[in-house]
Amino acid sequence: MFFKNLPVISFGVSYTSLLLITMYFLVVTGTFNAQAQEETSKDSIVENSQQQENPISLFIDCNNCDKAFIRQELNYVNFARDPHLAQIHLFITDISTASGGRQFTISFIGKEEFDGKENTLTYTSGQVNTQQEERIGLTSIIELGLLPYLAQTSLAQNIKIEVSRQPVKEIEEEEDPWNNWIFQIYGGLNFSEESSQSSLDIRYGLYADYVTETWRIRLRPFFNYNQRDYVRDEEKIRSVLNRDGFEGRVVRSISDHWSLGLFTNVDVNTFENIDFGYRVAPAIEYSLLPYEKALRKEYTVAYSIGYINRQYIEETIYNEIEEALYNQSLELGVRVLEPWGSVRTSVAGSNFLHDVSKYRVSFKGRFAYRVFKGFSVDISSRIEYLQDQLSLPKGDVSLEDVLLQQRQLATNYGISLSLGLSYNFGSIYNNVVNTRL
Repeated sequence: MFFKNLPVISFGVSYTSLLLITMYFLVVTGTFNAQAQEETSKDSIVENSQQQENPISLFIDCNNCDKAFIRQELNYVNFARDPHLAQIHLFITDISTASGGRQFTISFIGKEEFDGKENTLTYTSGQVNTQQEERIGLTSIIELGLLPYLAQTSLAQNIKIEVSRQPVKEIEEEEDPWNNWIFQIYGGLNFSEESSQSSLDIRYGLYADYVTETWRIRLRPFFNYNQRDYVRDEEKIRSVLNRDGFEGRVVRSISDHWSLGLFTNVDVNTFENIDFGYRVAPAIEYSLLPYEKALRKEYTVAYSIGYINRQYIEETIYNEIEEALYNQSLELGVRVLEPWGSVRTSVAGSNFLHDVSKYRVSFKGRFAYRVFKGFSVDISSRIEYLQDQLSLPKGDVSLEDVLLQQRQLATNYGISLSLGLSYNFGSIYNNVVNTRL
């Protein structure tokens, strides 16, 4: 009886033990897997968090855009305070279009791990666009240009591209009732008054522009009236200056490097003793680089020769009340816009043909340069040497004329200089936009 029951008892013990052991391993294994998954999940979260905490750094280099709005919209990048601290240098230039709008050229310059990766996009804002529409459109193009860089970061998995498709229609040329002409009427009035003095400035005029790939035409009549009143010892002193006139230019493109032009000016200027005068001058210009590259670099040489007729308010120091003159001018111009800074300079010389000793030489320049990280220099200057003041009135200049600036004074030179230095240091990034108070 004992032997008969023994196998049963033995089998029962073995089965129960096996079941308990199996359940134990299942519990232990399940707990381990849960812990492993939790740790893996935590590691993944930490890793992703670290990646998200280190987004790409961007430096905005733009003079005519709303940087605060761009920072507010692009809240997934860091904005560096200096180009040397950024992974992407965003260099933006703009130029006026024929229709009165602005065309932005946006250059993406990669640095560090993006070194050598560069791209350029353009955005055109129409004349009728509001500031809000312009900055939204510009920011959208900036986001588009950032895609190749963002695709190499952890943000790539969060990017979703949507393209709105419209049925393809036959493109028909839109009829332009203005035939490429753009008009702008302007006017302004400034008035101020105190117990002993007052001022009144009135200006108004018209711009008429016609711009195509071949032609560039500008017609501009203008009118300016400036009045100053002073009271001293119950005596009222009044100064009135008028400058009215017309400026016209017609420029014809000949090739990628050559242009021809015709300039006309009509002038009434009491400050310069001109009762009525006009000038007609043809001109020619050569551009060292093709004109299509003028957004970034421009090197030009321009020459003009013209006829001048003047009628003076008072007899001049050369005993003239009216005279006909011929003059010529030569100008060299350089304009460079680069991520390291900008250079705008011109050197010009002119003289009258009847007497070459009556001449003028001038230099105008502006130089902006980032010397090193955070430190920038900005220099502007104008230097003139002149021997061509033919319109100066004869006679002594009264103290009243000098103080009220009613007439031009004799001089053989003019100099102006401005120097600006700036040094930025501190936190590398500042993405916060705060417009309070």
